[in-house]
Amino acid sequence: MTADTTLSDAPVEGMPRFHQLREPVGTMDLHIANRDGRSVASHRYHQGALRLMRAHYLDDSGQVYYTIINPGGAYFGGDDYHFTIKVEEDASLLLTGQSATKVYKTPDDYSLQDFDVELGPGAVFEYIPDQLIAYEDATYSQHMNVRMDPTASLLSAEIVTPGWSPDGSLFKFDEVRMRTAVEVGGELALVDNLLVRPGDGFFTDDSLLFLEDQTHFATLIAVDPRIDADLVKEIREIMAEHQSTYSHKVLDAVTLTDGPGLAVRALGSYTEDLYSLVTLVANELRSRFRGQGPLHLRKY
Repeated sequence: MTADTTLSDAPVEGMPRFHQLREPVGTMDLHIANRDGRSVASHRYHQGALRLMRAHYLDDSGQVYYTIINPGGAYFGGDDYHFTIKVEEDASLLLTGQSATKVYKTPDDYSLQDFDVELGPGAVFEYIPDQLIAYEDATYSQHMNVRMDPTASLLSAEIVTPGWSPDGSLFKFDEVRMRTAVEVGGELALVDNLLVRPGDGFFTDDSLLFLEDQTHFATLIAVDPRIDADLVKEIREIMAEHQSTYSHKVLDAVTLTDGPGLAVRALGSYTEDLYSLVTLVANELRSRFRGQGPLHLRKY
């Protein structure tokens, strides 16, 4: 596994660039505004293989919660899904998916999920989907480009797991690549590139090498003006205390990034363990910054 958090915005070789997009199979535009302390959709549009469930409010903070639905149930070669998200001043959006994102065979092609996010002053955007499952011969790329006001707050998380293959072996997918770029106040603050390409020799029959004998990995990125070194230290201590609750060993780390923000990496063998870690950090930030309670996404 190759992962780095840098200040470089250079294009990654072989990566479909953000502005070189194919005709999408699914498009979604969602604009959120603050109306008397309650966040509501001021604009909603979807076309093709994307839908939105009706809005929910999980607490009394006024944050609106939407679930993305893909009626097709999976991603295939040549599939592009484009999202445009705008959260206006003092509005708050929590976004998730209906279930795991499944990427099936993409022979001689790739599937792409592309986010263009704009956050106004005091805006909040939290994106916490279920896991991505990459099956045999799958190639998947994800872009998230975020432009945010210095007073806005961003939290984005991903969990990636290897899918089933006919011979029962793991890591038969070709490539999973995720790129998140964040501009704060018009200045590039963070570029996070995550690449897993099993065919490069990172994985053998008796060793997972870069995954330290684990099979799943998770990434969480948060950018908020209230994040500093002291908070990262406290989050690190909370994560250490949580270790005893996992069903299997989890390797995790959290670092301070520019923005200001933090980045969490974790390796494990069960989706439930990594999801527990992601929500642990998300809940801690939600509570400290906005006094919100724990996440209960009401999907199961």
